[in-house]
Formats: sequence, C-alpha cells, structure tokens
Amino acid sequence: MSTLHHHTPTLTVRDPRGLAVRTVAYHRRSVRERPQARITRQVYDARGFLRQQWDPRLFALQAGDPETAPNAKYCYSLAGQVLSTDSVDSGQRSHLLGSGGQVLANWDGQGAWQRQQYDGLLRPVAVFEQAGDEASERCVERLTYAGMSSEYAARNACGRLVRHDDPAGTLLHEHYDTRGYLTEQRRALRQDAQTRHWPEAVAERDAQLQSQAFITTWQYDAMGRVLEQTDAQGNRHLSRYGEDGVLTQSALVLNNGVRKILLHQRIFNALGQVTQERAGNGVISAAQYSPVDGRLQRLTTYREGQVDMPLQDLSYRYDRVGNLLQVSDGAQPTRWASNTQVNPTCTYAYDSLSQLINATGRENARHQDQTALPSNMLFGSTQDDLWRHYTREYEYDAGGNLSVMRHLPSTGTGFTQRMRVGVSSNHALQDSERLGPGLGVGFDHSGNLQALARGQVLSWNLRNQLVAVTQVQRVNGEHDDERYVYDSAGQRILKRRVQRHGSRAHTHEVIYLPGLELHRNHVSGEWRNVVVARVGRATVRVLQWQRNRPAEQEDHALRFSVCDHLGSSTLELDENAALLTQEAFYPFGGTAWRAARNTVEARYRTVRYSGRERDATGLYYYGLRYYAPWLLRWVSADPGGEVDGLNLYAMVGNNPVNLIDVDGSQAHAALQAAALLAIFTLVGFGMGEALGFAEVGAGVGFIAAVVLFVVSGYQYVEQERRAQVGRAAVRRARQAQASGMAKTYAQWLTDDEVAGLAEFFSEQLASVQSAEFAFTIKTSVRGGIYASFGSADEMQRAQQVIDHQPNPGRFLRKLGYSSYTVREPPARRGSGPRPLGGVPETQTHPVTRATSVAHRRAPIAAEQPVAPAAGPSSTLASVLNIDTDAIVNELQAQGGQIIRRVLDDLIQGIRKMASGHLYHAALKTRSFDLPGYRGQTGRGAYRLLVQHQGGRQYRATGILNPHRG
Repeated sequence: MSTLHHHTPTLTVRDPRGLAVRTVAYHRRSVRERPQARITRQVYDARGFLRQQWDPRLFALQAGDPETAPNAKYCYSLAGQVLSTDSVDSGQRSHLLGSGGQVLANWDGQGAWQRQQYDGLLRPVAVFEQAGDEASERCVERLTYAGMSSEYAARNACGRLVRHDDPAGTLLHEHYDTRGYLTEQRRALRQDAQTRHWPEAVAERDAQLQSQAFITTWQYDAMGRVLEQTDAQGNRHLSRYGEDGVLTQSALVLNNGVRKILLHQRIFNALGQVTQERAGNGVISAAQYSPVDGRLQRLTTYREGQVDMPLQDLSYRYDRVGNLLQVSDGAQPTRWASNTQVNPTCTYAYDSLSQLINATGRENARHQDQTALPSNMLFGSTQDDLWRHYTREYEYDAGGNLSVMRHLPSTGTGFTQRMRVGVSSNHALQDSERLGPGLGVGFDHSGNLQALARGQVLSWNLRNQLVAVTQVQRVNGEHDDERYVYDSAGQRILKRRVQRHGSRAHTHEVIYLPGLELHRNHVSGEWRNVVVARVGRATVRVLQWQRNRPAEQEDHALRFSVCDHLGSSTLELDENAALLTQEAFYPFGGTAWRAARNTVEARYRTVRYSGRERDATGLYYYGLRYYAPWLLRWVSADPGGEVDGLNLYAMVGNNPVNLIDVDGSQAHAALQAAALLAIFTLVGFGMGEALGFAEVGAGVGFIAAVVLFVVSGYQYVEQERRAQVGRAAVRRARQAQASGMAKTYAQWLTDDEVAGLAEFFSEQLASVQSAEFAFTIKTSVRGGIYASFGSADEMQRAQQVIDHQPNPGRFLRKLGYSSYTVREPPARRGSGPRPLGGVPETQTHPVTRATSVAHRRAPIAAEQPVAPAAGPSSTLASVLNIDTDAIVNELQAQGGQIIRRVLDDLIQGIRKMASGHLYHAALKTRSFDLPGYRGQTGRGAYRLLVQHQGGRQYRATGILNPHRG
C-alpha cells in the first residue's frame, strides 16, 4: 500500500494573502502507473472572497478551451453576502437579502421564485412560490406566533410559534415548557395533497385539513434530553441517560399497557466507545477496538449465554490510513458452489485518492436485474447453486464521476455498466445512446434527474424535492406512480403508491410521524402502525395491527435490526432473538443477497442499506435527497452546494466502505469522531501531567481533538480536499494542524483560559447541526486573542475583522458569527506589551458569543502570579476580575463573609475556575459551594454562580439553592 502512495504528495499553492489558489493531488490506481497530477483551481476577488472553482477535469479542459465554465462561481454583495451562485451541476440561484440579512426572495435557473414575508420582529410569517409558467404566486407556508394573552401564557407559548401551515398540512405547537422546549405537537394532513395554496383566513385553511389529527408529546429532564415521547397512537418511548449524558437504557410502554425493554445496558471504554450493548431481546453486541488508534476491529452479536454461536461476527482489517481492506463474518458458514469455496469475506482496494477501485464478496447467483432486489432465500437452504463469488471494478474520471463498473462473477455471465458523463458538468446517464447529459438534457435546469429509465419519469417541485415517480405510463394518463409530500423542513410526511389494474386503483400509503409510521394498504385492507425507535446500534420496529393482520404475524411484534459499521441493517431478530431476515450489500448499496425465515417476514422489511428506507422505486430516501444504488450516485444535486466537494452527485467521495452520509448532504467517517475527542483529551492529559499541569493538558488535548474533528468539515467546505485528494495526506495535514495548535496554546494559555475554551467547545458542539461552519482562534494585531464561530463562507472576512477591528465581537455578529474573547488586548488589560506574533489562523471550532465588559463599580481584584511564558505575548495578564454588582445585597447581609471567602479563593487561584460545576441554565456559568451559608453544613446547599465574560473577566450573577430551584 505504501508503494502506491510514493511520489503522490498533496500540494497547495497560496497567493500572497495566504489563500489557496491551486490544490494538486496525484492519482494512480496501481504502482505500475505513473502518478497523474489533478489540479483544482480557486479564484478570489480583491476582498478575498471565493469567486470561481474548477475541479481537475474542468481545469484540464480549460487549458484547451479558455471559455470552459467553472464548476461554481459566486457573486457577493458589498457586505460580503452571497447574492448568486452559478453551478454547472445545479444551475443558477439568486438571492435578495434584506437589511437585517434575512432572505427576501430566491430565484433559480428554471424561472421559479420564492418569496419570504416577515413581521416587525423579522420573524417569517409566510412563504410564497411561483413557477416560471404560472401566472401568479401561491402561498405555500404560513406561520403564526402567540400573543401575550393569559391563554398563551398558560401554555408557555407567548411570542413562540404556535401554528405552521406547510406543504403537508398544519402543525400546531400546543404547549411548551418554561425553557421553550416543545412538549405537545398536533399534525393534521391536507385532504388533497395536490392543493398548494394557503389562504389568509384561518377558517379557510382549516377547511383544507383532514378531520383526524395526530398528537405527539415529549417530556425532558433538566438538561433538555428527552425522557419520554408519546406518539400519536399512545405508545410511550422512555429513555434514561448516564452521568455523561449518553443513552444507557430504553423501553417502550405500548398502547396496550405492555412494557417492552429495548435497551438493557451499554458499557463504554475509557475513550467513550461502546464495548458492549445488551438489547431487550437478550442479544448482546460486543465491540473490540485497536488499543493503538481506536479503530473498530471486531463486532460480534450473539444471544445471551451463547457467545460461541454468534449471529454475526464481523472482523475488520485496515490499511495504514484507515481504509477498510477486509471484512469477514465468522458467523456465516462457508458455502460450496460449482466446486468453488464461497467464503463470507469481502475485500477492498483503493487508488491513491482513497477511491474504491476493487471489491470482492459473495452474492445470489441467480440475481440478474441490478435495479431490483434479488430473490429471497429461505434459511436452511442447501442448494449449492445459490451462491457465487463476485468481483467489482470501478473507474472514475478526474472529476470523481464513476464512468465504468465491471461486475465479474465467479460463475455465469457478468456485465459492464458505463456512464455517459456530461462534457462540461458532472451529470451522468446510464443510457449510452443519449447525447452527453447536462442542464436541460436528461436533467432539468436545477440539476434533477428527469427519468430513472425509459418511461419512469421523475417529477420535482420548486424546492427540488422529488414529488412523484411514474413507474408505468399509460396513454390515458392513468399511470402507476408513487408520490411524496414533505413538511417545511424538507422531511417526508406522506408516501402514496398507486397501481392500476383495469378500472381499479390499488393504493398503499405511509404517513410519517415522530417515532411512528402509519401504513395503510387499501387493497388488502392491512392497516398497521410501526413504532420506530433508534437505541444504540440497533433500530427497533414494533408492528401494531389495526386491520387484517396476517395469520403468520403477531400483534405488537418487535423487530430488532442489527447493523454493521455503516449502519446497514444486516440482521432482523424478533423479541425472542429468533432470526427473521438477513441481508448483505454491495459497496455502493445494492443488495447482494438476502434471506428470511419465510416470505411473510421478508415482506415487512423496509429498512436496508445505511439504515435507510428503500422505496418501491428502488430509491433510498436519506432525508434531503434520494440515492439510486444501481447508478451508484444521487439523483439530484447536493442541496448544500459544494459542502462535500465540487461533484454534487458523487456518493461519499467514492469511498462507500469507510464513509457514510447521514442525510444526503455530506460524507462522514464511520465510528470515528467520538473516539478522536476522547483520545486527544487523554493524550493531552498525559502530556500535561508530565509537565505538572494535567488539567491544562487535558483541555489542550480536547481543543486539538475538536480542531481535528471540525477542521475536517471546514476543509470539505473549502474544497482543499475531497475526491481529488488522498485521505492519507489529508489526515497527516489535519493532525499536524491540530497538534501544532495544541502545542502553541499549551505554552501560553492559562489554565482558566484553556478551561474556558474547552467549556465553550462543548457547548457549541452540542448545538452544531451542519458541517457548513468554521471556527478560528486568532491573535489580532492589537494583541487580543479571539475565538469565533460561524459560516465557513465568511471565514476570510471573520479573520480580517479580528485583525483590524478594535471591537471585533460587534462586527463578527454582523457576519452571523459568535465570538469569545480568550484574552483582551494589552490596551484593555492595562498590562503587557502587544504580542510579537500571531496564531495559526484556520483552526475550526464553535464558541459561544462573548459579552463586552461594561464599566462596573467596585470589582474585587487581586494579583495572581503567573510565570512568564513564550508565545504571542511575553507577559500574561495577572489580574482576575470578578464583578460583584449583582450580589451586593448578599455580600452585605448575614453570610456575606462566606461568599467573600469563596471569591478570594477564586481570585488568588486557591480554587480554580475550572473546578466549579457547569451550570447549564446559563451560558459560560459555573457554580461554587458555599459551606455554612444560611445555616447549611457540609458542602452546603447554596452555591455562588460565576459567569465568564471573556479573558480574565468574570461576573458573580447570583446565589442559588439548586435543590429548591
């Protein structure tokens, strides 16, 4: 493997401003090939904003044709906000922004537009849409907020959203708790899903709704975690958490009153990785990890007391950069077919850019149609001709498009699948007879595929959501199709499939609700409710029957899905741990073989590859878009744009064995992030302990871990790497960056500053919903040290603000950034010279917003000796300020001397700020015991609350008895 990567460095060319204008990666498939340079080009304007990007394929075309359009180009406003994008894959999109930065309108390349309406508080109140061929706009969403009445106050709803009319129907937020968490929700669907306009009058809107409403309720603990969810059929899902906030137990109380345990117990190692999990059916999943790098080495699933007879026993072998080379299932027997041994082992090989180029495994020997599922085998079958080995070879162009896939079985006839790729875009079609695809040819002008195959038309709405797939076309217009309806967040709420036989229309529909699916088959009369719960590594589905239950099926039957490292459902077990179904997959998601106890059990399996639902069309629904496993690519452009590379259709950078996509927007490494955080924290602790500062070392190690974890997301956004760049070089670069930052800060940050950063890192990681963000720690030219978090698109401007603005926090907020003052500049601290140098700039991690320190009376201050250290500043601030404005009365009353003792200990460093308990009801706040205060003994019931204001500035915010609230 190491020979393959010889002479394949990753090079970055930067302009005088430090902006990456070229990225060079070297590609080859084998050691016999000469490495080929693949160059990615970026163009920036005078302000440092990214204007154009070319991937290696289009960059090479540009050398012969200077008019070759870039993969993406951007236009910005004077304030630096993106006004328009032009992508060769997804077409043109323009935005009109208001003075508050709110989006007023959007236009796309098909002539469609969307308009948002806001109230005086800039809250969205309506959304209007109009297609290019429509005469007038339609209101597709209306939002209503509660006033200040006693009725709303009783529901804790004042000023909050109480009604949302969206494309699927109406969502009523009936009740909130005192912290603003939604506790009751009511969903009503439209009578006619094709109706697309919401009138202004409430009565007219109500007239469009079905009479039945679905109510879901939640209960939370003090940390905001869900303790209980009651679905629309009255099933209660109960969750319990450990001291570290991780789920440890889960149960279901069904609507018939029967309690079912879903998750008994979870055991973790010192790195926070799950080593053992016991499900409610007595099945144990045990994981073994490498003590060197924390990678998963073995994943075993067995019935309690039957460890020698596993249901699944997966062993993993990796190359040096972490790519899987082999997966073996020791629980599966070796088969013989045509005098050939068929082993339950899969092997993988990669090119120098970590793209999968070769895979082997076993498959159903009778499977021919790759768009359909293979025939179902029955457990215990002894037919020798059911199995065979296969080899799949993959070839990609310089843009990361899969161009050729060869399927080579050990017996029988194989096939070769070729994709015709657009000359100047990443659109691709399997039909080789067509002209080169592109916008308007095989795809619409927003980059959506128009047909799966001849006659199978795909229909899209103005939000680029798939709304219908025509499976059988008829001249009279009465087609067989499957239709979809989505809510305002883009999540599917309704699926309806219609099959016509003569004059009869057979309808099957599924309604998706929180933790519940309602399946209605109007042909067979089967009505079943499926309770869905994700608990640990398993997904549990409970089948509850309302009508026409098959004789072979029990009511309230539990189905436990056992998953592999990618989350694919490989086994299904009942509540007695009996095997129901089993399935294995090709690398890009097709089903290689499947088996079941009987055909009835196989019929009710819907969750397959990557833990996603497979529709009757063969498409997998991921949440934001659909994936076609036989095409090995997405059927629409990435809704997030270039967050996952310049190729908007490639599946996880063509590395589907090691990467997963959670929602259809971006690739993530499987089973990696949590381990990295723990590993680096422990490494940092060990380094710090050797120097006598164990806590500081742990904090710095945590910073490095977070940087390594989040930088990966930022680097995806920046297009520094992806399909064009070898993952080995990427990881080395990220490790060097994280390690360098940790070493730098370990030399000159105080323990309080490191603890403060680590605390804010934790707070922001918990709130991050997207990888489209960036974090920077930077020393300004005035000597201040600032951390900021926000959109990756604004990273360059955020760094410029920190460099040139005396009060960067205010200007960063205008960019949508949160900021945190690690250390005030010397002019504000009143001590120490300006720093001699800066900090490496692009370190990414979210931090909460800092509060500027106002002039306050009589702060308590004391000198805290700090040893001189090398680094950006030769003298550290020696004053710790705690403002006592808010507790003046308590200081002057009885017991004030107790408060002063605690404050003095904090100021003099006798007690560290990091030793306080995190107070989660307020940001950046810790609590400290007040022994003896108001007659309490021991550690004391009362605590002093201290909030970090930035740098060495703190504020005492109050006295709290947490036992009384």
